Amino acid sequence: MNLLSSNYSSGHNFLHTATIQHNCSPSWSSIIRAKNVLKRIYIWRAGSGNSSFWHTNWSSFGKLSTQVPFVDIHDLHLTIKDVFPFVGQRSQAFYTILPTEIVEVINNTCLTFNASIDDAYIWPHNNNGVYSTKSGYNWILSQTENENYNNTTWAWIWRLKVPEKFKFFVWLACHNAVPTLSLLNRRNMANSAICNRCGDHEETLLHCVQDCQFSTTIWQKIGFTTPAFFSSSSVLDWLKEGVSGHRSTLFLAGLWWTWRNRNLMCLNNETWSIHRLSSTINSTAEIIRRCLHNDASTSSPSRLVRWNNDNHVCSILNVDGSCIGDPIRTGFGGVI
Repeated sequence: MNLLSSNYSSGHNFLHTATIQHNCSPSWSSIIRAKNVLKRIYIWRAGSGNSSFWHTNWSSFGKLSTQVPFVDIHDLHLTIKDVFPFVGQRSQAFYTILPTEIVEVINNTCLTFNASIDDAYIWPHNNNGVYSTKSGYNWILSQTENENYNNTTWAWIWRLKVPEKFKFFVWLACHNAVPTLSLLNRRNMANSAICNRCGDHEETLLHCVQDCQFSTTIWQKIGFTTPAFFSSSSVLDWLKEGVSGHRSTLFLAGLWWTWRNRNLMCLNNETWSIHRLSSTINSTAEIIRRCLHNDASTSSPSRLVRWNNDNHVCSILNVDGSCIGDPIRTGFGGVI
C-alpha cells in the first residue's frame, strides 16, 4: 500500500486526495473505488484542533470553504481550536457570512481537544478507530437496503457449478478487467482498440463475446438465437441473464470458448470451423453437467474407514493410525 501510495498519491491525506489516474494499475484503481465508497463513513476526531477550520471535513457539511462564496481574508487562517473554545454565539466572531444551518451547528457543537494527539479521521466500526478489511467488508454487506451495495456482492458467481476458470473469467468480465483491445489500448498496451477479427468496431468485451460476427455465429449455432440475447448493453445484466435458467451451463461453456476462439484467431492465427466449436462447447457443457451437477439425492458411497461409536459406550482416542473394519472386534485402532 505504501508503495502504491508513493507512486500515485501526493501528501499524506490519502482519504480525501488520492484519485484514479491515467494508466494507473488495476490494484490502485480498485483501492480508490473502495475508498470512495468507504470514505463517507469515516468521522473526524478532534485532537490538538490545529486543523484548518475552513478546509477540513470536520462537520456533516464537508469542507466549509465549499459552502460559502468566499472566505474573508481575516478568517483564512482560523483553526478549529481557534473557534470552539469560545462560549456562546461563536459565529459572530467571523467576518465571513455563513448559511443559517451551518451557523446553528457551529454555535451548538462542543469539542474537547487533546494537545498530545493529532486531529484524525477514524473508522467508527472498529473500537480502535482503525480501518480493517474485515470491518469494511462486513459494513458493506450490512447495507442490504441499498441496491448500490448489493451490486458489489459477487456470491452469485462463486455459486456457479462450473470450473473455477469459468468463474474467474465471469468475475473479470464484471469488473471490466478482461484484456480486450479496448482495455489494452487505454493502458497503452495495444496500438489500436479496433477488433482484429471484423475490423469494424472497438473491441469492448460485449463486442468481443456477443456482437462480433464471429461470436454471433457461434451463439446462434448452439441455440442462442433470440434478438433479446444480443440486445443487452450491460455486461453485468447480460451475464446474469445468461447464467439463469436451464441453459446456464451451455451459456458459460459458450462464453468460455467464444473468448478462447478469439484468442486462437488473434494470437495464434488459428481458425476453428463453426462445427468444431459448437461440438466442443456442447461437449464441455455435458462434461460439466456430469461432473458438477450430480443429483443431490444420490447417496455417497460408504467409507470403509470412519469413526462410529453410536453403538458403544466408549471414549475415542485419536492416534496416528487407522484400520479397516471394526476396531473393537479386530482389536486395533483407538477405541477404549
